[in-house]
Amino acid sequence: MELTVGLLGPLQIYLDGQPVRAPVGNRRRILALMLLDGGTVSRARLAAELWGREPPRSAPANLRTYLSGLRAWLAGRADLIRDGSGWRIAPAHGVRFTVDAIAFQAALAEGRRAVQAGDLARAGRYLRRALGHWRGTPLQDVSQGDLLAARAAVLAAERLAATEEYADVLIRRGEYEPARAMLHEFLGDHPHRERAWGQLMVACYRSGDLAGSLEAYRSARAALIAGYGVEPGAELAALHRAILRRELPAEAPRPTRYPPDPLPRRPRPRVPLRIVRRRETAASADGR
Repeated sequence: MELTVGLLGPLQIYLDGQPVRAPVGNRRRILALMLLDGGTVSRARLAAELWGREPPRSAPANLRTYLSGLRAWLAGRADLIRDGSGWRIAPAHGVRFTVDAIAFQAALAEGRRAVQAGDLARAGRYLRRALGHWRGTPLQDVSQGDLLAARAAVLAAERLAATEEYADVLIRRGEYEPARAMLHEFLGDHPHRERAWGQLMVACYRSGDLAGSLEAYRSARAALIAGYGVEPGAELAALHRAILRRELPAEAPRPTRYPPDPLPRRPRPRVPLRIVRRRETAASADGR
């Protein structure tokens, strides 16, 4: 039995592929915090999330009520166990918990290790898998105190970085068109990302679209001036000058690829019989 929890967007919970009604209110907040903390959370962290620095006098009683409600929701799937100064979610026998935020970070880490090892094919697979977990804003419909807001901000920042790292892998593998498509969509939502603008410029240039590369720089400059009142940074400006002078290498080193399947052998076309006879008649006439 598998309980799948989605936090990278609206809260979604499935049990063996079937939707499960999620807990509400502060029980939802506690569940999200516990899962993001690896299943265990201290009393101090729970209090900080729910009430900040000044919990009310009723906080201990309220917390017991929330935990009791969460325990009832988990019944048959997991137990809520007191663990030192906090609580731990212990899955029931035969039940496996899967959390998309944890799976995203694991795939991102694996992709980064593959990049460091120079295995761009493997890196691309894991980075694509990491990004595939996203459905929207993290913890989109979960009320957030300081702790959950901070975790959501970290996850959102990791998503931005993962997208640019995946684009970099695509460009290094010479897959310019997929990189361009992804970057156009990404920059529509995040026009302040100078690294992504630079990647789009490189992908356009190396795919033979000089005009598209220069247009990407103009769009980047306009977005940065309109949004923040600043010019592009030194790195992006230097890339623009290199493209104007055509000093950027036209292509990245091509990755090693499997050889293509051999083409099927085509049968030799048959010459119509009347043409053969004409040729034979002509040859006989020449030989007289």
